[in-house]
Amino acid sequence: MSRPASIRRPPLLSFLVAVFATAGGLSAQGKLDQVHDSVHDGDDDQEDPFDDDDWDDDEASDLELLIGDPIGTAVEYTLFLPFYVPRIALGDETLDRAEFQDHPYDDGPGFWFEPEGAFSEHDLSVRLALEYGSDFDDIERTGFALQLEHANRFGLEATWNRWHEDLDSGGTDELDLGDVNVVYRFAQSAKAAWRAGAGLNFLHDEIDSDLGANFTYGAEFFPKEPLSLGFELDLGTLGDATETHFRGRLGFLIHEFELYASFDHFDIDDEELHSYGLGLRGWF
Repeated sequence: MSRPASIRRPPLLSFLVAVFATAGGLSAQGKLDQVHDSVHDGDDDQEDPFDDDDWDDDEASDLELLIGDPIGTAVEYTLFLPFYVPRIALGDETLDRAEFQDHPYDDGPGFWFEPEGAFSEHDLSVRLALEYGSDFDDIERTGFALQLEHANRFGLEATWNRWHEDLDSGGTDELDLGDVNVVYRFAQSAKAAWRAGAGLNFLHDEIDSDLGANFTYGAEFFPKEPLSLGFELDLGTLGDATETHFRGRLGFLIHEFELYASFDHFDIDDEELHSYGLGLRGWF
């Protein structure tokens, strides 16, 4: 006996129902929730590139041969160019100490005294920043940053950002992203400084918290009063995910305070977060 016509569902109708059901499920999940899933769950099927089964003696020998040949040498030089070129461009070949002015443009051009120039009484510079950002859609960001810089070129940088999202369902979602890094000023002049370092990434939300490793690389410039420029690139991990972060900044200094505009872009396992921000930074 054939199925009653009253309960049959044409194939096209079944397909449309499935599509709309899937779309509804996706719309209920915001960007921050997708970031949470990437960090806490990750890809269980992804192969570990450093697994012992995949890294045998033959491959290690191949790597040694590669480093020893001209191609390997070219790769090494390419990797060191981001550190070598800024030092040559700034004429910084001594890695000497450099004390600071009270704040940029306070007692001459730039902020960092030339290593061979006159020294100030300041061995330590402390900077605090607060900012607000938005993607001009459903996401807002509140940020805080701390930067410590010593005359011996070592420093500490820490950031914390709270992301807030208005969901299509009418609810809200929040999570905290940040990092803490020990950095070294590998190239400097009175008007510019390049830094690199390593540290930890962290994520916290109402469900769980996760950590990861981070490598940071960036530069800061004070070309002419009252301007300031800067950029930062972070590469690392966060829980089960990989994380990249780019930040650009343009600021205007008024004595020891700086009003600046910024752009941040995060890519966490292909889940993207970005914001355009305004902030205030103080020099102490």
